[in-house]
Amino acid sequence: MTTLLRHGATYHLRIVHQGARVQVFLDGNRIIDRTDPAAAHTDGHVGLNVFGGRAGYQDTYAKEL
Repeated sequence: MTTLLRHGATYHLRIVHQGARVQVFLDGNRIIDRTDPAAAHTDGHVGLNVFGGRAGYQDTYAKEL
C-alpha cells in the first residue's frame, strides 16, 4: 500500500505488535495489517526509519499490551 505524506505535515502514527501480527495506523486509519508466524517476537527492540527524507518524532512511547 502506498501512502503519500505531505512535507511539513504532522501525523499521528500508532503501531500495534502482538505476537506475529503487526498493524500500523496513520491518523487513525489502518494502513498495514500483516501476520507472519515466522516473525512472532515476544521481546526485542523498536526502531523507526525514514528512507530518502527527514522525520521528527514527538511523544514517542512503548507499552506492553
